Amino acid sequence: MVPSIIINFHNIVKLEISKMSDHRDNNNNSWKNVAVCEKTTSSAAAPTPSSPADKDSSAAASPLSNLTAISTSPYLHKVTTRRREFLHETQTKNNLLESNALKISSPKSKAFVFVWDLYSAFKLFGVLLISLETFVGCALTIGATLLAYYMSPKDLVNDGQWDGTLPTILLSFATVTPLIQSITMAFNRRDAALRALASYRSAMYHVYMAQASWDWGECSKNRGRRGCVENAEDLRTVHDGGRSCEGDTTSQKPIDWLNHADNLLCQLIHLSDSLSQYLALPTASRTHHRATKLGEREAKTLVFTGRKIFALNAAGRIFMISQLTEALKYRGLPGNEASRIRQWEQYLSVSMENMRLIKEYRTPQSLRLFGRVFTLLLPPLYATSFAQIALNTGSPAFGCIVGAVTSLALTSLFEAVRQLEDPFARGFTFDGIDVTEELQVLAYEELMVARSIIFPDAEEFVLKEDTNRVKKERRSRHFCENSARIIVSTS
Repeated sequence: MVPSIIINFHNIVKLEISKMSDHRDNNNNSWKNVAVCEKTTSSAAAPTPSSPADKDSSAAASPLSNLTAISTSPYLHKVTTRRREFLHETQTKNNLLESNALKISSPKSKAFVFVWDLYSAFKLFGVLLISLETFVGCALTIGATLLAYYMSPKDLVNDGQWDGTLPTILLSFATVTPLIQSITMAFNRRDAALRALASYRSAMYHVYMAQASWDWGECSKNRGRRGCVENAEDLRTVHDGGRSCEGDTTSQKPIDWLNHADNLLCQLIHLSDSLSQYLALPTASRTHHRATKLGEREAKTLVFTGRKIFALNAAGRIFMISQLTEALKYRGLPGNEASRIRQWEQYLSVSMENMRLIKEYRTPQSLRLFGRVFTLLLPPLYATSFAQIALNTGSPAFGCIVGAVTSLALTSLFEAVRQLEDPFARGFTFDGIDVTEELQVLAYEELMVARSIIFPDAEEFVLKEDTNRVKKERRSRHFCENSARIIVSTS
């Protein structure tokens, strides 16, 4: 009994050792699949000399052996090498740009930086925060101060029986507090708009990368993108609705994945351009848009135009992008990967809707009305306080200066609130989001870099609408000619 148990145990141990060795051999062979695939590809691309009959029979037996479609497989080392070269050359140029930037922004003396910043602050304050309301408020305050100064009873003032100083609680409660609350709410809306814009651009980039580069091929099993060919029925449907068939629709033609990616690129660029046009429209929710007939007509025109532009994006462009995903699914893209692309498409749509709501709905109109009225009226009402300062110092000019500075501070604060109300702007503003720069320049450059990496041998991309007219200039407002010369010199 005991010897038989020992023999059985010995056989079980041998069987387990045999299984472990087979598993190790399989793992070693899996690392060789890449080399096997490359050898098979190279042998298919460069067949050995044979008779014409053998060539015809091999072509008939393997119609996919002569495909020229661009592959996005990471194991095609020639393409990968070109991508690495592109990244290396770009990184080298960026290193030169970084050195130049550090040289220009080298440490400067503290005195020079102080004077430089002070001059810049006064310049931007005068350009961005001084408005017509500032001049009106200062004029009213100075006039009221002079009137209170010359109308004050001099004999009572000299006896100390008259004091025109008013409590400042009304000034702080009626103007400063509402303005600070409005600035806080407007800045929070600006942060929400930035987050929506970042989500939009990230989703747009990932949609393009997925559609242009994701492959579903498996080594020695499924060719993925390289095995996709045009369907004869599809070609018949395309040509005049199936009634006539131009060209050869019987031979198997490879899918032009570069054309597929460029079609998506066109839709994404048009989507960003149209979204930029919508967000950069003038605001339609100011006070005169609600209170006057002329303002109502202007608001209706702006809102109608903006919603037409937005509807084209939300319904039209997003649908075309979705159809390109359907084309990938039709060619074999697995459902789980298509679901991920669908999620990014949803992120695009949700981000656009968030930006639309921020564009059309503003901070409480009542707070802005309160701030606008009292920033103009309260400083003149405090004219007796400014006149008392003039009487105490014996200088009417000093009292007028104090009143004018008070009015200047309040009206400038309200102007800052007004500028923050619409976080989207066309061109440069103090704290607004430059949608032209973000959506028409930077987003375009990122997509062009991605296209250069995925399709290193492709020709220069030309937007379809630019083929029959002058190409649209997409130059950043931060464009630097000196840095551009450095890039050209290293090319």
